[in-house]
This record gives sequence, C-alpha cells and structure tokens, in this order.
Amino acid sequence: MMMTMITDRLANVKGDFGVCYVDLTEDKHLFCGNCQVFPASGMVKLMALVECYRQIEEGKLNPNKLYTIRNQDRAMFEGRPYGALHFLHEGIRLTVFDLCNLMITVSDNLAFNLLVDILGMERINETFQLLGYHHMELKRKLFDNEKMEAGVENTISVKEIAMIFERMYKGQLISEKASRDMLALMTQHQRTSMIPYVFTEAVQVSHQTGFDEYALADGGIVYTKKPFILAMAAAKMDIREAEIIMRDITQICAKDMV
Repeated sequence: MMMTMITDRLANVKGDFGVCYVDLTEDKHLFCGNCQVFPASGMVKLMALVECYRQIEEGKLNPNKLYTIRNQDRAMFEGRPYGALHFLHEGIRLTVFDLCNLMITVSDNLAFNLLVDILGMERINETFQLLGYHHMELKRKLFDNEKMEAGVENTISVKEIAMIFERMYKGQLISEKASRDMLALMTQHQRTSMIPYVFTEAVQVSHQTGFDEYALADGGIVYTKKPFILAMAAAKMDIREAEIIMRDITQICAKDMV
C-alpha cells in the first residue's frame, strides 16, 4: 500500500526523484522513483561527519585541536555564504568538534571545506569505498568554481544514505558510541522544511539535508512509535516543488506511526 501511494505521488513528476524507506521495526526496505544517484549538494556533509568520527575513534585526529579562520578561507563564498563562520571575525579559533557541529547543525559550508582539508578528500572517499558505499563520492569542495565550471560534481545515493542511517541506528557505523553521537548531533540539524516538517516537536528526527538550486535531498531516522528511515533526493526539477513532494511522501510513510 505504501509503495503504491508513493508511486502514485511520483507518477507525474518531471525530473529525477528517488525514495528509500526502511521500517526499522520489521526490517522492511523499499525503493521508489526513477533515479538512485544524485548530485550531493549539502548531503555530502554526511561523508565528512562519518570520516571525522572515524579518525577521532582511531586516534588519528584530536577533536579539540584548534584551527584559525582566515579571510582567505571564505573568499570562495563571497556573495553566497551559508552558515555562521562567514560572518565571524578573522582569527577566530575553533576546534574540530566546533567545525563538525557547525557543519551539521547549521549546514555551514565553510566548516565543511575546512574539515575536508583537515580530514583529506582521498581518505574520506577511501573510507566510503571500504564501507561499501560506492556511489557516495566527494570530488570537490563546496563552491569550487573552477571544478564546478568543469562539470565536476559530488554524488550521493538515496539507498546508501538509508544504509548509513541503518548502520548508525544499530550502532554498527564506526562504533556504538560514534553511531549514537552522530545521530544525536543530527537531531539538532536546523533545516526542517522537508522530513521534520510534518511532525510536532515531540517527534525526534536525526537527519541531514542537501539544498541547491538544482538538487535537493533529505535523509535520516524518524523516531515515531515505529521508527523508520527515509532518504529522498531530487534533481532536474523545481526544488520548491520537490520540497512539497518530500513532505507529502513523509506524511505517507508516517501514517499510523506517530
């Protein structure tokens, strides 16, 4: 019934759209839509989050090490900042955890780019290959104009996003503590116009979003009385329309579960 309702909702959608749903109580999985791999937009921050906690867990990264923000770090975001760091004074010092928290809670783009430098782009991709997520790929920083003009794009997979959250839910991504801590951080994610939109504040949602003029994504765990994972992405369509569709699909998945 659920798959039929989602398929009906997507029937006349023009563009790419993918939905992956996991019933965590009954261990049921379903995929609907016409596309699985999408431009990553801000959802690529999930990759940096996982790698950050992996390196901390393995003792390769000090979460309290301080980094200084310089004007040259934010030059590429001139005229199109997103987050908080762009507006703070030059010379402010933040820890790895500070950068990670800002990257997730307020989707800070500068924090993400700084973490890519700290963690290493190759190491992030190697980790995701080793974890079995072959469609999640980081190829450039956010707003790297030269690579953007050359058509270089980061990619995500709605199925793999759902798999990541399922492993976190089971305490199996990096470690039980790391899984728990990452999910707790993502409950503070402040972009709530898609999956969390249909719920009251009493329903907790651990999720990460991606938002651009050409791509949209949201994925995470909804802690209703029967918890479930929902991962959705859209491209090649009006993202405002996509946002409405994502809210409708969330409502379908949440029916009788709140």
